[in-house]
Amino acid sequence: MPDASARSAATPMDLAFIASLLLHPSRRALLVLDENGRVVAANDRARAIVGPALEATLREALADGMRQLAEHPDREVHHRHQDERFTLDCLLRAVRGEDDGIRGYTVSLYSRDEAPDLAEAPDRARWRFALESAQDGLWDWDSESGQVYRSGRCFSMLGYSRDALDGSFDAWQSLIHPDDKPRVKAALHAHLAGERENYQVDYRVRDANGRWRWILDRGRAITWDASGRPRRVIGTHTDIHDYKHIETQLRERELILNQAQHVAHLGSWSWDPETDQLWWSDELYWIVGLSRRKPPPSFRNQRHLFTPESYGRLHEASVALLKHGKPYALEVVMLRPNGERRTVQARAEAILSGDGRVERMVGVLHDVTEQREAEETSRWRNDLLNRIAAMGRIGGFELLVDTGTLHWTDENYRIHGIEPGTPLRFEETLPHYCPDSQQKMRLALQRMVQERVPEQTVEACYFTPDGRRIWLRITGSLELREGRPYRITGLTQDVTEEHEAGERIEQLAHYDTLTGLPNRFLFRQTADEAIELAKRSGKPLALLFLDLDRFKYVNDTQGHEAGDQLLQEIASRLRACVRASDLVGRLGGDEFLVLLREVARPEDAALVARKVIDAIGQPIQLPTGDAQVGCSIGIALLGEGNSDLESLLRSADTAMYAAKDAGRNTYQFYNSSFYERVQRRVTLEQELRQALAHDEFQLAFQPTMSLRDGGVACIEALLRWTTRAGVQRSPVEFIPVAEECGEILPIGRWVLGEACRQARRWHEAGLAFGRIAVNVSPLQLRDPEFATQVLAICEREHWPTDRLVLEITESALMRESEVLANAFALFKANGITLSIDDFGTGFSNLGYLHRFPLRNLKIDRSFVSQMETSPNMLELTHAVVSLGHALGLAVVAEGVETESVLQLLRQQGCDEAQGYLFTRPLPGAELATWLAAQG
Repeated sequence: MPDASARSAATPMDLAFIASLLLHPSRRALLVLDENGRVVAANDRARAIVGPALEATLREALADGMRQLAEHPDREVHHRHQDERFTLDCLLRAVRGEDDGIRGYTVSLYSRDEAPDLAEAPDRARWRFALESAQDGLWDWDSESGQVYRSGRCFSMLGYSRDALDGSFDAWQSLIHPDDKPRVKAALHAHLAGERENYQVDYRVRDANGRWRWILDRGRAITWDASGRPRRVIGTHTDIHDYKHIETQLRERELILNQAQHVAHLGSWSWDPETDQLWWSDELYWIVGLSRRKPPPSFRNQRHLFTPESYGRLHEASVALLKHGKPYALEVVMLRPNGERRTVQARAEAILSGDGRVERMVGVLHDVTEQREAEETSRWRNDLLNRIAAMGRIGGFELLVDTGTLHWTDENYRIHGIEPGTPLRFEETLPHYCPDSQQKMRLALQRMVQERVPEQTVEACYFTPDGRRIWLRITGSLELREGRPYRITGLTQDVTEEHEAGERIEQLAHYDTLTGLPNRFLFRQTADEAIELAKRSGKPLALLFLDLDRFKYVNDTQGHEAGDQLLQEIASRLRACVRASDLVGRLGGDEFLVLLREVARPEDAALVARKVIDAIGQPIQLPTGDAQVGCSIGIALLGEGNSDLESLLRSADTAMYAAKDAGRNTYQFYNSSFYERVQRRVTLEQELRQALAHDEFQLAFQPTMSLRDGGVACIEALLRWTTRAGVQRSPVEFIPVAEECGEILPIGRWVLGEACRQARRWHEAGLAFGRIAVNVSPLQLRDPEFATQVLAICEREHWPTDRLVLEITESALMRESEVLANAFALFKANGITLSIDDFGTGFSNLGYLHRFPLRNLKIDRSFVSQMETSPNMLELTHAVVSLGHALGLAVVAEGVETESVLQLLRQQGCDEAQGYLFTRPLPGAELATWLAAQG
């Protein structure tokens, strides 16, 4: 309890505050320690528990904890004291002052034997941390027990059920990719050893389909014992598989871009004037002669990279670009660290903000050293024709100054797309150049003729007669005769690829300055690529055309600045509504485009559209007040008469106006009849997702009769669905939808359990029948857990596996896989019968039938119904029966409705029959009555 020295060290106000605090009722023992660890005050509970002997024992343990808190003041240090009287849990926290220095400590003690409910509930800590992290899955590791709690999201993100793994630490470790385990172990050890404040590592884990999936694993220790060992660690799992995929694509694109620059000897750079952050491409490092391991020299400290004269011109041009946004194109001489001189063409331009301020400067340096050296050597050693032959794709020309007559080499004619030998004059060629290039050509000629400039080089844009745009580098040298300009001779080089590469590099970086979304150029380029990929892969693609409703009203009432802020918020909400692989762009004004890649079904485009409408319809807070807008969306699908981006845009635009005519704030598909089908399917899927929870499914049962002894060989369970509104849905309609949206898996488990439960009731009632049959979807067979789930359901419902028949279609066997083989092996080992349903309607393959452990073959009802009217069909059914027996399979005929058909089947040797001749499908209670009547 407080000693005299400690009591005197505290001020009266401190003691009064502490005394008041400790007067509050508490079931825990509370201690207040000064910065030296001496007890300043204690409540009644503490004085009752902590005697001199216990205080001396705790002092040593708390000293270790205080040393730990000196390095980690935010920790909670836990110590457990045990003796013959009780087990005492002690929790130590640091108290920091305004300067963040430790002023003292607080200690709470409680006895687990006396009040176990005082311990902090694990769930409370788990969810508190989960809310702080706001990530996908939560895990909680207790190092004392070795158990790990994991939230359901940890399993569902990987496709596992909640009980797929036990709570041990090693269970999750077994899912980690072997190559990633050392990194995971190192990261965890570094955190637990105190080397890192948090634990964070990304790695691959095997999902329920056997594929590797990337997750981000983060956590931290929240409780430590007095010796500094962590007692409890809490963390999260985040699914980052899609981000990893995008990261790989970006790396590949960067590699391609770097290779293109390397081939062209073209280096690029960008500079942020506000942060002075400079970026160089890999090729630019090579051109300058610096190592990529070091950052580039700052933009204002590059004098040593150029000759003084070149730096002066470059500095002047850069100042003009920064102040006035004036682009430049210069040829300068660069000095490498080893003294080597390189001639480069430097070009740069500014990226401006909405208010005209320079936000970023971007440029390229083209190393033309070798090119200039070749030109110099060619000028001194070779004549015009030799230079053309040596360099290739370079045309020669001669311009007579007095007459303006042009003479071209054949290569020059080919470059310009003109028939060789065609008479030419200088003025006649100028209209084929773009206006800017025409001005450059006239200016260059003027300088050479009037100012006697001996040589000029112009890079010009030229349009050939067939409409192609090409870039030409034209270099001319002036020749004098008797002191007067006589002629200009020179070279014309096609540099189209070089220019287009530079344009593409710059244009890829062009985004809408207001919203940050891709502009028209980038959206079109990316969309064209996505369309071509969709055509090759056959995967659907959808384009959404969005037009904001009431945006003009916001602009008119709150100002254009508020309108700009609203557009920025709309862009952010659009990004949040789509996947990372989808493309969002701003077309202009208040119009946006969304390209949905790999749309599994047309309904998905409608679901995204509804999601966008809901998101945009939420109020938007602006400095001038709240605003609320809506949007009308037109949807066009690739195909359906739309084969390229232009047709998609037209169709989506048309559909958008249809949405406005329909009342705004809604969406419309371009094809109205298709839209109705989509709406029907969307409604069906939404109802289907709730049907199981609302108990809307029922089973009907139809027996299969043995033609040998007349007994009930099997009873088939048939799924029926009646909505809460009393509408009966056909299985032909809703089963495919359930398979596409994944609901077939829980529905299938329900059908299997319900069928086994009903069969057990019949058996317990003494009713005679053979097996119970359940139809299985191919999607269920691809589930790695399906086989074990079947066995678990049979065990739960106390139904023997050797009295269960699983009916599968022929198409399910076409996708042979390890999962399917394992499932069939498990079924065979447990006596489960496999039956091929609707044989003959799918892709029949005798090799597949022979390979798998099948027992029954069911002839489709479409064959059986025509046996009396079609001789060919009679022969066909006989062939199927013979085929089944040859494969060692029992043959079952479906759809038997007349006695004459039954007799034909008996004559053919068919083993079993099913159909309305015996009974229609009946509810469980009615079939029980029917079974009892069979005797």
